[in-house]
Formats: sequence, structure tokens, C-alpha cells
Amino acid sequence: MSLTLSLQFPAGRYVAASWGDRDEVEWPPHPARLCLALIDALHKSGNASGPREAIEWLCQQKPPEIVIPTANRADVQVLDGIFVPQNPSQAEGVKHPRKPRSFPTVFLDGDAPTVFFHWSSVAIPDELRGDLAGLVSNLPRFGHSSSLAIVSITDDAPPSGNEWRVIRPMKDDHHGTPEFRLRVGWDGLLKSAEEAFDAAGRADEMNKLIATANRTARADKTLRPAASPRGRHDPRHRWQGYIEQIVHEAHGTPWDKRILVLAQIGGDRLGLASTWQLAEVLHKTLLDRWCRNDAAGPPPSWLSGHKSGDAGSRTGPAEDTHLAVFPLAFVGSEHATGNLMGIGLALPRPDRIGVDAATFRIQWRTALGSLLDENGQLELSPPDKAWSVRLAPEESPDPRQTLRPARWIHASEIWTTVTPIILDRHPKPHFNKDPEAWRESCISIIGDACERIGLPRPLEIDVSRHSPLAGVPSAPGFVAPVQRPGRPPRFHVHASLKFAEPVEGPLLLGAGRYRGYGLCLPLTPNSRNDSK
Repeated sequence: MSLTLSLQFPAGRYVAASWGDRDEVEWPPHPARLCLALIDALHKSGNASGPREAIEWLCQQKPPEIVIPTANRADVQVLDGIFVPQNPSQAEGVKHPRKPRSFPTVFLDGDAPTVFFHWSSVAIPDELRGDLAGLVSNLPRFGHSSSLAIVSITDDAPPSGNEWRVIRPMKDDHHGTPEFRLRVGWDGLLKSAEEAFDAAGRADEMNKLIATANRTARADKTLRPAASPRGRHDPRHRWQGYIEQIVHEAHGTPWDKRILVLAQIGGDRLGLASTWQLAEVLHKTLLDRWCRNDAAGPPPSWLSGHKSGDAGSRTGPAEDTHLAVFPLAFVGSEHATGNLMGIGLALPRPDRIGVDAATFRIQWRTALGSLLDENGQLELSPPDKAWSVRLAPEESPDPRQTLRPARWIHASEIWTTVTPIILDRHPKPHFNKDPEAWRESCISIIGDACERIGLPRPLEIDVSRHSPLAGVPSAPGFVAPVQRPGRPPRFHVHASLKFAEPVEGPLLLGAGRYRGYGLCLPLTPNSRNDSK
């Protein structure tokens, strides 16, 4: 029992702008876009009661699973600097300025369906199947008018395998930041869309704009009334968090890929060199607020980083895995500055710490409730008040690339450091005595660090004082934390790693991994440079 709506783009392209940025592609397509396209087809075909009931039924269903091609079969581009013919003027003397436009486009295989909306436990009623099939057959496009589409209904499951990405709705027990926030259908979308369209209201609004322009226009200037705001006529939206299911085997780190993203919403602008101080302040604030909650009890070891009283019964890596705090910085693009745009919290996988999933969820919700204030925000500053930042969970429907979990967790064979790796021991001999032996010692220590967190030893490791990523300071530009008071600071170095098989993040290595040092970025097509 299932329902799948498949979309084929015979022109070989899907053209649609993101809801929050007209210069970005809406990819994956939002389920609500399909519902709105069907509503448009409904009114163009006469608004009959049967098809209308079919759309209302579809909008009432739970958010669907979305299947799209992998990056090597979906070429995402933004075609900009394109001039298009002007629309005919609606009133005499009204002219619009000629401006270049951009067309966010995904180039796809035009000979087969490439986008699938799948409801795994839904069966369309027999009395509605014909009406819904008639509607989708009358759907000429999906997105922009140049984005021709052929839509089909089937009871079969969508394709699967390494050539397909599966985007699934986030479940209630998901404790991290969604990888995608998509508009979905909801009971009442049809009525809301009809009210928002309001053709008569749009005509009245345009007449008022023309009248205003007439009163203020100069005799030597062409009349150019302001355009009606596009969002004013949008229906109400319902947003749903989605995550991507990994369909290929990849080595995982001790941390869950469902990271929590705290975006900076105010305060001082900090750089990557502030990573250690910021992580220390956040962790101490978290523990302090937990301990103020008398009903919470002592903080669990995975949160505090210290073994609890019964930790002696645990074995293996469970004792050495806990919450990691790491920076989210604008790095890797031509104009990267290295400024921090937020903080990521990587939670250990429950199976690594000997806690059942239900208990872990309760503990994490308690911690998050203690950390954030009544407005859902977090104010951080050190004891000397040298700086202050304000953070909040990232909830934007179209977040910047740096604040998208996928940028930091996507499986890849190649990773490179954003913050230097603090080596677990001093490399020997000294660099000045034998640089090549020193280098091999660093490589050996980093290889051991990978194995320590359960990863295979990399095939290749390249160490340097500098990261190949733009915007990242050299290793000496970072604070060198000490192991204990009175001990010399540990050595830290940038590195690039190549594994034999894909590794899924978040990936943090070395002695400072719980405070944001040794943070690595996957180099894959999906982790494209952040241009914002």
C-alpha cells in the first residue's frame, strides 16, 4: 500500500527559485509546490468537485518521502545575466525597467522520471484515483514556465540505490537540526491558496500603485510604479524538517550525524582563532545551568566529559565519547573570511555510551531546556566580558551553506581541517633536526587518532602549517591549549586526509576534538563553497 507521484522533465531541466532566495535553486523540490501546481491545474480545468476533493485529500496526507538523483546526475546551476522580453503594459504609459534575470536550474535526464514524491503507507481511494490522474495529466509544468513536466501516478516504490538520494521527513525523536526545511501540504492549503490569489484584489492593488506613481512622477521621467510584493500573495506555508537517508555504506564517527546548529544572531563577530575559548564557555554554561536544575540530578558523563560513578562497568570507547562543541565558520570560498556564523553540537551515538535511546532523548531535552532561555536563545560571554555572542537554534527555511548540517556530515573519502589537529603526543625528532622524520611522526600520530575513534587508517595524510581552505588561519594562529597547568602546550597542525572508503561526519580528530579542534570538512560536490 503506497502512492508515488513521479516527475519527468522532457526538456531536461527543472527551473524553480528557492522560497527565500530567488537566486538559489529549490532543490529538492518542495512537496507544497506540487500541491500548488495541482491547484493551478484544477482552476484551469474548471474547478470541478471531483478533482477538488482529490487535491484536498492529497494535502491532508503526511509529508512524503522525496527521491532525487545524486549530484553526478543532477547539475545544479544558476543561469544569470539573462534579459527577457518585457511583459505587455497593463496601463497606458506604464513601463518596467529592463533588468537582467537569473534562472536557478537543475539539468536532469529528460528521458525518464527523476523526481519522486512517495507516501509509503498511503493508498489513494478508488473514487479519487481517476480525478487525481486527470489533474496530473493536465499539469504542463512544474516550477517556471520553461520547466515542462510529465507527472504520473503509480503504486510502485521509487527507485533506490547509489544513484539516488532519499530525503525523508524528520521524525519526532530527531534531536538535531534538519538538513532541509521544505514546504509541505496541509489541510486547508487549497482554501488558503485561493484566498491568496484574489485576482480582483491584485487588480485593485495595481491601480493604487499606478495612481500613486502618477501623483509623484516627474514630467521628464517614465512612469514606473512599484511592483506588487511577491510574498504578499503567497498562501500560508507549513514547514517540515527533512533529513537525507544514507543509502551507501560509510564509516561513522562516534558522534551522531544529527548535529544541532546554533546560529549566531547577535553580538561580537569572532573568528576561528576563538574556537577554544567559545567552546569552553559554552560547555561550562551548559553544565552550570544543568546543575542549577535540582530535578535534573548530576549531569551524565556524555555531557560533562567526566566518568560517572558507574562508569567502571563500561568498556571500550563508551568511556571516551561525549558532547563535542565545534565552530561553524565561513570558509572554503573565494571571499571566505573565517568568521564564525554559529556553533555546532555533536552528540555521541547512544550505542557508544551505553545509554538506551529513550533515556538519551530525555537527557538531551533536559540539557537543551537548561541551556536556552525562555526566548529559545543563548547568551555567551567569558568571565572578563571581553566578548559576547547570542545564539539560537537555526530555523531558517533556506539557511546559509555554513549553517547546513549536510556541509559538515556528508560522507566523503577526502577531508581537510578547518581547525588544526592537536596531536596526542609530541612528534619526534624535532623538526629542525630531521624535518622528514618529524613529518612522518605527525602522520603516524594522526593515523592513530583516526583509529582511536573507530575509523580506518587513512590511505594518505598530508600535514602542513596551513589549511588548503580559504579563510582558515594557519596553525600558529590558533591558541595552543595546555594539557594541564604547568605543562607545555601541545603541538597542533593542519592536515588533509584521504580514506579508502567514504567516512560520514561530523569528523573531529586529536586531543582537542571535544572543543572544536581537529574539525574536518568533507570535500564533495554536496559541500560546495558557501557564497553567503
